[in-house]
Amino acid sequence: MTADAAPTEPVQEAPLPAAERIEALDVLRGVALLGIFIMNMPGFSHSLFTPPDAPPGVGVAAAVVWLRELLFAGKFNLMFGLLFGIGFTLQLGRLEAARPKGAEWIYVRRLVVLLAIGLVHASLLWAGDVLVVYAALGFVLLALRRLPDRAVLVLVALCLVYPTAADALRPQLLSFQTETVAAFEYQDFEASDAAAFGHGSFIDTMRETARIFTWGYSSPLGIYSYAAFYVQMATGILLGAYVGRRRWAERLPELREPMRLAQPAALAVALVAGGLWLVLDGPAGDGGGGSVSAALARTIGRAALMCFYALSVVRLLDVGAAARVLHVFSFAGRMPLSNYLLQTLMATFIFYGWGLGLWGRSTPLEETLLAIALFAAVQLPLSAWWLSRFRFGPVEYVWRRLTYGPLDR
Repeated sequence: MTADAAPTEPVQEAPLPAAERIEALDVLRGVALLGIFIMNMPGFSHSLFTPPDAPPGVGVAAAVVWLRELLFAGKFNLMFGLLFGIGFTLQLGRLEAARPKGAEWIYVRRLVVLLAIGLVHASLLWAGDVLVVYAALGFVLLALRRLPDRAVLVLVALCLVYPTAADALRPQLLSFQTETVAAFEYQDFEASDAAAFGHGSFIDTMRETARIFTWGYSSPLGIYSYAAFYVQMATGILLGAYVGRRRWAERLPELREPMRLAQPAALAVALVAGGLWLVLDGPAGDGGGGSVSAALARTIGRAALMCFYALSVVRLLDVGAAARVLHVFSFAGRMPLSNYLLQTLMATFIFYGWGLGLWGRSTPLEETLLAIALFAAVQLPLSAWWLSRFRFGPVEYVWRRLTYGPLDR
């Protein structure tokens, strides 16, 4: 693909054609999209301000909530962050090879467009958006791109420790008065969410979403919560930047033995950390006294399990039957932005009052099965159909058109 500004020489600044893509990354994006949809579904069907506690007892609902927390929560957002960081190094490297003096500005334009899409999504459609976070952290990556590899790993370690420090310092960061006011605000949002999302018009949902978005970036507790989420996402993105710098994604055939050894090690760390979290704050614990230690165990366990998932998927791509099954995920992974936004449209139509109006009526099991069904029955075949006719997903085309200029179809 060539840029109009330089028609006489091949400028490889636009996205890779399908034949030259790294399929493992596309498959991982598709897998991450499914995991994210499963974890986001409760936020579509209930207020984001409803405490995500497991139902009492040991029934199906309680089991699904705990399994969802153990196996999905935070892991696939981290995986998507990892892929964003890898993509950052690949894309910027290609831009620098094509236009050494203008590469950073082109990538800034790419991030600005992503930020604009995210702001519309977060402030009008769904306040649980992550695109704004990716765009903001993309600017951070640009600022840190000259940092040595060792310093990047130090930042990853600090991100892993942050939740523990934030929990320990919470009494100093948030006063009793702030916590009390926030408790009333949560109750108010639960009621207004139920009215707007459960029974309101499309305009009502847009107003309520804008109100939540504004609160998140202006109130003390909202900022505190967003800071934790930004740091969580930065963990995966920085790790992805390190992986991209080492060019591991482009050298997967050479890394079969290191991956074989790393996979069980990542699982072992995840099991130990996850077990500790369960004892301190899970169903086996009292949910209280060990909160600081539990925060560290939970954070490390999430990152380790994400690494185990990623390594497992990549290794399974070398196994014939498994590779054929996983290849299907690459269709969704080649148009992740379109699919992420489609998830919002499908879920809000199903649960919000302007659509089918099923707000607050679903069980944890129904939410999980619905996410899997919509992904398998709608997003995968739709992605395959679209890509058989077009080179890019619809939103990806607009994003890249605004970033790079005219693109060939």
